[in-house]
Amino acid sequence: MRWIAPILVFDLVLIAFLFTGGVDEERADLVFASSSEHNNLDPQQLSWSHDIRIVENLFEPLVKIKIPELTPEPGVAESWTVSEDGLVYTFKLRSDAKWSNGDPVKASDFLYAWRRAMLPDMVAYYTSLFWVIDGAEDFFHWRNKQLEAYVKRSADGKSDAEAQKLLDEAYQRFTETVGVSAPDQHTLVVRLKNPVAYFLELTAFITWVPVHEKTCDAQTLIAPDSGRLVQDGYWVRPIENAEEGKPALVCNGPYVLQRRRFRRDLLMVANKMFRDYDKMGNHSVQEKIIVDGQAQYLQFLRGEVDWIPSFTGGQLGPELVRQKLALEAIENFRMPFTGRKLQAQFPSRDFVHPVPSAGTYYYMFNCQEKLVDGSPNPLHDPRVRRALSLTIDREEIVRNVTRLNQPVSTVFVPVGSLPGYTSPVDPADRFNPELARQLLAEAGYPNGAGLKGLSIIYNTGSGHEDTAQRIAYMWKQHLGVDIPVRGVEVKTLGEDQKKQNFSISRAGWFGDYLDPTTFLDKFLKDNGNNHGRYHNPKFEVLMQQAAAELDPAKRAALLSEAEAIMVKDAPIAPIYQYVTIDIYDPAKVKNMHLNPWAFRRTENVVVVREKE
Repeated sequence: MRWIAPILVFDLVLIAFLFTGGVDEERADLVFASSSEHNNLDPQQLSWSHDIRIVENLFEPLVKIKIPELTPEPGVAESWTVSEDGLVYTFKLRSDAKWSNGDPVKASDFLYAWRRAMLPDMVAYYTSLFWVIDGAEDFFHWRNKQLEAYVKRSADGKSDAEAQKLLDEAYQRFTETVGVSAPDQHTLVVRLKNPVAYFLELTAFITWVPVHEKTCDAQTLIAPDSGRLVQDGYWVRPIENAEEGKPALVCNGPYVLQRRRFRRDLLMVANKMFRDYDKMGNHSVQEKIIVDGQAQYLQFLRGEVDWIPSFTGGQLGPELVRQKLALEAIENFRMPFTGRKLQAQFPSRDFVHPVPSAGTYYYMFNCQEKLVDGSPNPLHDPRVRRALSLTIDREEIVRNVTRLNQPVSTVFVPVGSLPGYTSPVDPADRFNPELARQLLAEAGYPNGAGLKGLSIIYNTGSGHEDTAQRIAYMWKQHLGVDIPVRGVEVKTLGEDQKKQNFSISRAGWFGDYLDPTTFLDKFLKDNGNNHGRYHNPKFEVLMQQAAAELDPAKRAALLSEAEAIMVKDAPIAPIYQYVTIDIYDPAKVKNMHLNPWAFRRTENVVVVREKE
């Protein structure tokens, strides 16, 4: 029972802090903490989970995911029909769907938003999700070639007028060749390239939401030198920062963005134009940016924060989980004397909620022939990447670093997360320093000699440094390679990944919809999230075959075969499947309905406050 004294001392230390602060001057109905400032709140350009957590509250898609059933239900679309061949979806939009400024939500708003996502101009992370639509992929590549040709023109052939002419031509081509149309403003018709069993779930993802065309378009320019559309990054400004000619973000979801203070907080208030305004469980949500996990926890104990999603806090998160499990064991065994005594000494840990998640924590390798500085990239050789992966002792990481004993992983699609799909787990991909040294020697680096120019980059503030240091030590111990580590802010990490300004990067990926492609599409050559620039034609062919396969079992087998190829190529080193920890008091915070896929309906959450 060595855990008893540490728990007691730990709690007493925390209690000493309880009187170190007050409450917020303006208390929202629901207050939660986040460890990172936001990268992007543009629904067609975001990728990070903490950005999605906000934007999914500001916009409503055609179809939503019902909680806790995790099944599709009407959103902006009140109904839909599917053709017998599964290729044509016809959505009927609600007549009472409105934007926060009172404008009706129209089918053309979806066309405008989806076109934004399909244009290479926007450099959207999730462009390839739209390639299930007939003509979408061809349109994307056609526009790319159009822009490439324009850039090659002489200075005399470039101007605002010429760039506009180019864009008009692109818009016309979109209308004529891409399988989306709006026969009227309450009807949206989508024609797919092949039947897609998960298409409804796909349309529930944040990239597919509409945007208010007039507001967005007014803050979009055309660069005459490149011919590309350029979006004003501040078009998603909150109400408090609106000014003449620069309106606030117009939303169609349950909330509007009222306030955003850099590295401090963000406030959403209920959208009075939202049709279910009177049914909402809360009318205001504040996000506090608190980088340090222990500071988050102290604010929770003081009652200043109601909820901490995806809590880390260094070793504090795992410690709380262990305490929770220990106290539950006492209750389960119903120890008559010791149990009552321990329970009287230690507070309940009912507010600790560990949830196995449909996500993978991994290290990403830059697979390009040269690094961003032009130097040769040793990681271009898959043998080097595989050697590094084989010398990560994953069991050691989850046992002694994260201390959550997450399920270790050598594959990308979380094992058991999707019924009908078998992840290609191979024992040979586990910890094997001997094979790693052999591969490294075959690649021309015997005992690590000559392997230079590599480093690990990670984002600070979420407990990633300890993992990076331990992995760097393993590579030194087993391969004789010195690889330094460097911590940066999460926004910098995202920018460096997108520009391939890294050799090895900490990364994580959560599934967005209930299908293996939500993980595997990331490794397609032209996918906006393929930051390591991995490419294998065999992988591409299998993914294409799977996309055309109508038999579910055969399709799953093709996807598993594709994943097996990718795993052996090692563009990433999977480490473990996520176990996320949410902190909230279930007696006070109702209707959270935690689930492995992190689907949320924040507008249904009710917070019960004690009367002052």
